[in-house]
Formats: sequence, structure tokens, C-alpha cells
Amino acid sequence: MTTFLHLVAEHILERHGSSMEKVAIVVPTRRAAFYVKQELANTTQTPLISPMVQAIDDFVEGICTLEVADSVSLLFELYETFKEIDPQVQFDRFMGWASVLMSDLDKIDQYLVDTDYLFDYMSEAKAVERWQKDLPEGRNLPNTGGTKQYFSLFENIKKVYAAFRARLFDKGQAYRGMAYRQLAEHVDELLLGRTDYEMIYFAGFNAFTESEKKIIQKLVKASRAEVLWDTDRYYMNENTGVEAGISLREYRDNATFGGWKWMGEGLISSAKTITTYAVPNATLQTKVAGQLYADMKAGDEPEAPVPTAIVLADENLLLPMLYSLDEGITDLNVTMGLSLRNSMLYTLIDCVFELQQNVAEFKTKDGRTLRIPKFNHKSITKVLNHPFIRHYEQIAMVPGADGLTAIQRTLREINENNRVFLSGDELSTIADGQDLGLFKVLFTRWAKDNPRQVLRTFYDLIDLLREVYRDYKNALETEYLYLFYTLLKQFEQTLERRSEPLTLRTLRSFLYELIRQTRIPFSGEPISPLQILGMLETRALDFERIIILSLNEGVLPQAKKQNSLIPFDIAQEVGLPTHQHQEAVMSYHFYRLLQRAKDVHMLYVSTNDSPGGGEKSRFVQQVEFELTQYNKAIQVINKVVEFEERQVEKLSEEVLKDEPMLASIRMQLGTKGLYPTHLNQLVRCSMQFYLKHVVGVEDKEEIEEDLGMDKIGTWLHASLERLDQEYFLLGIDPTEEQIRAVLREEFEQLFRGYVTEEGLNRIYYQIGEQQILTFLNHQMAAQPRRRVIAAEQPLRAEVQFEIGGSPVTIQIGGKIDRVELSDDGTLYVMDYKTGSVQLSGSRSLSDPAKKEQILLTDTDIKAGYERQLWLYKYLMYKKMVDGSGLVINDVTYPSESYRIQSGFYSFRDPTSLKASQLDLVEDGGAEPFIAESERLLKELVSGLLNPEVPFRQTQDLNVCVYCDYRGICGR
Repeated sequence: MTTFLHLVAEHILERHGSSMEKVAIVVPTRRAAFYVKQELANTTQTPLISPMVQAIDDFVEGICTLEVADSVSLLFELYETFKEIDPQVQFDRFMGWASVLMSDLDKIDQYLVDTDYLFDYMSEAKAVERWQKDLPEGRNLPNTGGTKQYFSLFENIKKVYAAFRARLFDKGQAYRGMAYRQLAEHVDELLLGRTDYEMIYFAGFNAFTESEKKIIQKLVKASRAEVLWDTDRYYMNENTGVEAGISLREYRDNATFGGWKWMGEGLISSAKTITTYAVPNATLQTKVAGQLYADMKAGDEPEAPVPTAIVLADENLLLPMLYSLDEGITDLNVTMGLSLRNSMLYTLIDCVFELQQNVAEFKTKDGRTLRIPKFNHKSITKVLNHPFIRHYEQIAMVPGADGLTAIQRTLREINENNRVFLSGDELSTIADGQDLGLFKVLFTRWAKDNPRQVLRTFYDLIDLLREVYRDYKNALETEYLYLFYTLLKQFEQTLERRSEPLTLRTLRSFLYELIRQTRIPFSGEPISPLQILGMLETRALDFERIIILSLNEGVLPQAKKQNSLIPFDIAQEVGLPTHQHQEAVMSYHFYRLLQRAKDVHMLYVSTNDSPGGGEKSRFVQQVEFELTQYNKAIQVINKVVEFEERQVEKLSEEVLKDEPMLASIRMQLGTKGLYPTHLNQLVRCSMQFYLKHVVGVEDKEEIEEDLGMDKIGTWLHASLERLDQEYFLLGIDPTEEQIRAVLREEFEQLFRGYVTEEGLNRIYYQIGEQQILTFLNHQMAAQPRRRVIAAEQPLRAEVQFEIGGSPVTIQIGGKIDRVELSDDGTLYVMDYKTGSVQLSGSRSLSDPAKKEQILLTDTDIKAGYERQLWLYKYLMYKKMVDGSGLVINDVTYPSESYRIQSGFYSFRDPTSLKASQLDLVEDGGAEPFIAESERLLKELVSGLLNPEVPFRQTQDLNVCVYCDYRGICGR
């Protein structure tokens, strides 16, 4: 295959022979510049001094007298310029459109726009004047309010443009378009007056900006330049409807750049096989491309592989593409850069900023906002779990005496004690003297408006991570660190030129903009047989085989969007490029890529949720329906990539009980025992019982900033237990102040991480406090008054059943919230509940037939409450009739003298007692109650130990709503 750059090399060698000292070759990209030198070296047999070969940007910047500044310096200067003209400008609003404005200024200068005409055209007076022409006679448009405010923006931009250029010029600096404009306006003295370039060749271009056009036209007119085109007869002569030839045909017909060199016939006469692939999703394209190249490579001669390009129209697919290549493919070159914005290091930087900016903030009683310098648990956890920090932990951290690293100890402290906010000192204390270097770097609070401290933090963090990654196999992560270090140095130098300090928010915005614009360049062998490129990097390069990804409408060409402050019609009026121009440029790059290729593979995403709605690019359709009409030697093959359908064995929603499992359950029943919560879980969802008590899956601990009802219940139970122990059991009534003190102390003991000074937590705390005060005041004022004889009373009883022909010993246990004694000899077994306890009417226990159903099968949570009270009552009676009887605080309570009544204290209605609605036997005696209870218990345990009854998911989806194992079950 004879490439375009080979033709360029032959042409220039034929013209100049070995006298190349004063020849310059200008091409669109630096990659093309390398290939030109390669072609020159391969084409000549005579030693010669290489001509100057440069990409056009480098060529212009080398001749211009101004230095092109970096992007962040330019944004700083633009902001300072804008502030001089509009002191009220807010930085956040400025950053919202600063990059767009910078891009507009760049294009304005590159296209040599008459700025007075442009900004006047957009100004209020001219706009209203134009609009007035279309109004009926006698009508006028107002020029105040929003209209005036909108157009005043463009008046400011006009002033900014002039002041910004003057500011940069005084410093000897420029932005890219400004450099082009300076050269275009001073070609004679800056370029034509130079003697080191006798001839300049511009090769591989297709659509020049006005500044480029002016520079090249003057050189051509002075016989100091020649333009070498890479065009095809298909879009130049045969099918003039193709956008690719719009600018080129104009240049040729007007002889704008002298004689025309060259026009080939690759598209219209050479044989090509073009295969299209409809792929279900974007990332899968990379897998298909990787497999295609592996198959191609396997068929190549090992010593002479066919040059192949994988072109990514969507450059976000670079990393997936690299990971999709076969491991044996090592000889490749990537001409694209990897954005630092998409790196893991960027996420760490973002986590550190988030950590510093999220502080504890509260409202005081007088309405002031109080900011406490503590870090939020979410930010701490996110930083400490970052892959870079975790890798540092593995390599550099030594576990302490407890077997935990400082990071593990900190995360455990946050989870176990619900630490919502932590200060730097508290974090250092938790670290217990380990790895304080890392903790000092991460958890030292930044002073207000001190950018140097921010940069120092990141320098120190890079130093720590660099030691870990020095010998790490993943060179990409090490490259991230180096690139970020150089970026910080550049940023620091920019800051040193400023006298006014930056706020943290401003610094972050500028730093993020610099990160967004920074790409990690890949270094590889430029002449590798496999090249991975973006569409723009293909300019002037040729390949026999091409694989193009993301050929969707909206990606190539891009969607019709005007990312500019200048309206479309005005851009057209003044000669600025619009989306139509960009489509024509991309059309040229696409067709030029096909000109010399023989084997072309085009991939596009076929699903509706892809960019372009799953529609293949119009360029692909033009090839299918137009190009094939002009060249019958082109074969188009359409393929569809589908996921292979495999028969997947459906996972069973049941767990069968084998003998080892049943033996384990029997052992647990006889040792750990069976508690009311166990029975409730078994009845409500046997799968939940299996996961928690048979398998032993632990609940996931989560940090909660807002108190939930479970936390409120735990707090109120603990407070009432302490009040019973310290006051009521001793026959003492606490004062309201003592009750409040106990509540506060218990809360701080249980939930010291929660903040109750504001928000929902404050409301929840006050509600809980009020409920307890109401409840206890009612209790102390009641007449007659029952005496509290036990609090959190543990009870345990043993029972034996014969199940399946074998004896089974079961320990039944429970802990009763409170036991009270009335004057008539009734023992009240009471349980505290934070919510409603009343069964619905459909579950009324007045019907004896429903009692058994409630206890054995009802999955309702309130039926579970009744089941709990039933077991408590059973345990009390069981202890009364067994052995030495029921003994509470050294007092014995025989069954013949006392009867048992169970009930609830619901804090939703703290002034009333809700008695259990369930009476298993009519006479209420101990023996009948025990006998009936053990019959029901045996039935429940028999089902648990029945190998024919598997553990199943519940059919009541209400049970799943708050289940900790919902994710495991797939509910």
C-alpha cells in the first residue's frame, strides 16, 4: 500500500534531493510529523539533513513572538480581566461559562473575525434595531429589564476581549487563537522575512481556518509554499453531495492555494470489504474489536503483520479497549491520551476536598450557624476505602496489638459506635500511634483561604503514595502520581504570580479545570502494527485494516449542539464554524480513512439507550447506499452481535434439610435455646431463620445519621431498665429532673455519635423524652398502683419432646422487660413497644379457632408480639410448677397463689395498658396453659426438624420490606 505520506516524501525528495536544510513540512498532527520523517528515511538511500517537520500548532507557536500560556494561567488572567470590568462578577458563575468563552475567543481570532462588527451585532442596540424591522408599524420593543441584562453581557465581552488581549500581550503571552492571529496579520515580517525557510509544504489538510488560509495564501503567492492535498475523486467530482468535499472543492475551483496536488481514486476504484456490526452496548464493542484483531493477527505473517488501526470515535472507550485486547498483544501504540479526570487519582483528590468541605454544622438557639471542625463519617470512610489508600495500607501499614491497622481500627470504630462526626485529634487517638503520617496528611483541617496548605497536603500525599507505588507493577497509577505532581507545580507557579489569595472553592474549581484538560500521554513504538487512535489522530495516516467503534449518529458526527456563547445565526454571519462545518470536517476524516484501506470493520451500538438512540451513523449509511453505487468492487457485509443464550439453571428458592443440618439445629435447640425472636422469624419467614440462626449470616452494620425507631426503642428500654433498677425496685419515685438525666446519660452511652441539637434527631429525642415522662407520671399517679418487682428479668426453662421417634431437648428462654405485682396477687408480665400493638379486626382473638392460627402461622408483626407474650407467660408458669418455683429477687411465687397476666406498654399510648388478647385455656390455670403451650411448641419444633419441610421464602412480601437478608434472597 502506497500511503499519502509516502507520496509526500517522494514529491519533496524529487524536488529538493538531499538539500533539505531550508525546507519545512507542516502536517496536522505530531504523529503525522513522525511518520513523514519515517517515510523520508525509508524513501531515500542518500544521507541527508532532515527538513523541519512540525505539526501546525507547533509551527505557528514557534514563529509567533508570543508564548502560548497554559490553560489555567489563561483562566486566571481572564477572571482578573473580567473583574476589572465587572467587579460584581461571581467566581462560581464565571467558571460556569469561562471555558466556553475561552473557546469562543480562540475561534474568533483563528477565523480573523471583525470583533467590532461581531460584538456590535450582538449588542442590545443592534439586536433591537434588527428586530424592529419585522414589527408592525407603530409597535416598539422595550429595551429594558431582562433584554437589557442579556445583551449587556456581550458589551462586557467586547471590553473583556480587548483588555484580555492587551493584558496578555504586555506579558508576552497569548492563547492559541491569538498566536494564529498575530502570525496571520504579520506574515510578511514574521515569516516571509525569514531566510531559514525557502519552501514550506503543508500536507494532509482539508479545511483551513481564516488565519491559516491567510498565512498559507501569502506564502503560496510568494512561491514559498505548496499545499499537498489527500483527496479522492469520489467526493471531489462524482458525488458532490458528500459533505467531505465542501471546503476542498471550493479551494480547488477558486485556485485559492495554487495548483491541485493530489486527487486519487481509492474510494471509487479499489476493492474493499466493509463489514458492519450492530452491537448491544458500547463497552461490548471493545470486546468485539479485540476478538477481531486477535483473529486478524493470527492470520498475518509473524514477520510482516498488516498495519491495523482501531479508531475510537468515542474516546471514553480507551481503557475498556486496552483491557479487551488479547494478553499476547504487546506490540501496539496508543496515540490518544488518557484523561486525568477519568483516573482513580482524581477520585482520591475529590474525596480529600469533600472531606475538608463537609464539616459538622448546627443551628444555635439564637439562629446562628455553628460550624464544628469535625469530619463527616461518610467522607472519612470514602477516603480510607479508596484503592490508593487501601494499597498503601497493604504495603506500608503494620497491624497493632489488636491485629488491626489504623485504617481498620478507624472504620470499626465508626461502624460499631455509630461515630457520625470525628475530629482530627479523635482520629489520631483511634489510630493509637500507628501511621500518624498518613492520618496527619488526610485529617489536618485546612485553614481558610490558604491555598499553599492545600497544595502542601497533596505534595505530602504524593510522597507517601510514591514510596508504595515505586515498585508496583501497575505503571499507569505511578504515572498518575507523577503527572499530578507536575500539575501541582504548574499550579503553584501560577499562584505565585498572584497577590490576591484564592478561596478554597475557587482553588478547587481552577484545579479541577486543569485536571479536566490534562491527559496522560502514552509512550509506545509509533510504528507498531496496531495503532489505537481517536478520529482526529488519523489525519494524514493510512492503514490497510481499520476497525472503527461507536459509529452512531450523535457520536460521529457529533450531535448538533452549539457549545458557544455566540448564537448560530450570528456565527454564520461572521464566518465562525458551526456544527455544519464540524460535520463536513469529520466526514472528510472518515472518507479519507477509507481511501487506501482494504479491510474495514465498522461497529455501532444498536440499542435505544445508546447515544443517537441506536441509530447507525449517516456516514455508514452513505457507504452502504451511495458509495457502493459508484464502486461495485466494494463488498458490504452486515452482522449483528448477540449475547449467547445459555440455559441457566434456576436457583431453588428452598433449602433442603439434610441430616448434618438437622443435627446442628437439634444441638442449638438444646444449648443456645429457642427465644421469642427466633420463633417469630421461623413463623414469618423460615428462610430468614435459616440465614440468621443456621448459617449465621450477620446483619450489615450501617452508619445512620438520623435516629430510627429501632434506636429510639433501644434507648427507651435501656432508660426504663435503669429507672426501674435505681428507683422503682427500691420503692422510690424519681423526679422529672432525674428522669431527664437518666435519659440523657443512656442516650450518650448508647449513641454518642448522633447529633441531637437540631433536625429530625432533636425532634425524635424530644418525642421519646416526652413519652417516657408521660408514661412514668401516669404510673406514679395511678391508684391502685402495681409494684415493680423485676426489670429485664431473664427466664429459662427446659422441655423435652419426642419428635420423629427421637427425644429432643429444647431450652426455652426470654427476657421480660418488666414484672409487676398487683394487690390481688396478679403478676403482670409487661413488654415495652414504641409503636402500635393492636391486632387488626380480621385477626380478632375472640374466635378460639383463630388462636392457634395466630401463634403457628400468622406472619403479621403484631401477631409476633402476641407470640412473644405467650412465651413469656409460658416461662413464668413453667418456672412456677418446676423445681423450686418462680423466684424473683429472693421471693418465691407459687402457681396456686398467683396468676399471670401478660400485656404491653405502648409508648404511642403511654397512659394505658394493652393486655394480651390471647388466652389459650379458658380457666387460665397454670397446668392447662403449660400443656396447651407445649403442644403448640412441639408442633412448631416438629416443622423445624422435619426433613420434608424445607426452609422457604415467605409469601408475605411485607415481611421482606425491612429484612436484612433481602439482597441475598433477591427480594
